[in-house]
Amino acid sequence: MIAQLFSFLSVGVLATGLQYVLTAGLVLAGWLPLVPASTVGFLVSATFNYWANARLTFAAQGSAARNRPQQLRFIAMVALGCALNAGLLRVAVSLGLHPVLSQLIATAGVLASNFTLSRLWVFRKP
Repeated sequence: MIAQLFSFLSVGVLATGLQYVLTAGLVLAGWLPLVPASTVGFLVSATFNYWANARLTFAAQGSAARNRPQQLRFIAMVALGCALNAGLLRVAVSLGLHPVLSQLIATAGVLASNFTLSRLWVFRKP
């Protein structure tokens, strides 16, 4: 489980970096406000996240990139994570926290949720 967690965190760092770069770019370019920009970044990074975790982190659990039930479970997890990200971000910003700190708090909440769901549900052996 430690190796899995390390791999999951490594993939997550890359995916989160992608999300943050997209979020910052969309906000700084003036194309979207913070929460919609973060949502777009989250959804784009989720594609990378699925691919990398299916091939690297959870491959030993019978994961396969073309596993339709697994993909549907991942989509459900992403939908939950996306809602959790937006909700935590809105709450933190409404409490007066800086947008960067708010996004870090939202990311931590989604990380905990996603690892638990990935390990126990999304990438489990059939």
